[in-house]
Amino acid sequence: MISRRALIGSAGAAVLAGGAAITIRLSEEHPAQNPRDVAPDFSVEALGRGRRYQLADFAGEVLLLNFWATWCAPCRIEMPWLAQIYSRYRSRGLTTLGVNMDDGDMPAVERFAREMGVTYPIARNNDAIVSAYGGVRFLPQSYLIGQQGQVLQRIFGMPSTHELEAAIIGALRNR
Repeated sequence: MISRRALIGSAGAAVLAGGAAITIRLSEEHPAQNPRDVAPDFSVEALGRGRRYQLADFAGEVLLLNFWATWCAPCRIEMPWLAQIYSRYRSRGLTTLGVNMDDGDMPAVERFAREMGVTYPIARNNDAIVSAYGGVRFLPQSYLIGQQGQVLQRIFGMPSTHELEAAIIGALRNR
């Protein structure tokens, strides 16, 4: 059940078990709650590379920060779309960073990402990024972050490819 307090703020969509979609709103207490707020900084380690990513690494680019897990059915559908959109728009300034929410076998997560055709970087979750973005209550959960580090859109659940691509094109136009 979603509390009344959770229904204040900007709208988003979530996909529940069985594929039903609902509309939700973020709590006013949620970090990065309002569009155009500055995105919370983060530091995450890339899978298999030992490289760390921070929000500042993406300055001047549009970043799609996507929280996902291997066991999440909508994530499995969305990931190939994200890979295609990333390939299509990265030369125009889009970067995608996937943050994996699985616990445990990271080599299996890497294999899964390869099998899904993911070409964008994947990072391990950590308590700091999860806390900075208000907790990850729904998967997939994404943040579209503008070139100056502002939150342009929060996406809970799996949007249509048309909606996602339109949001990205709009963000890239404002570069």
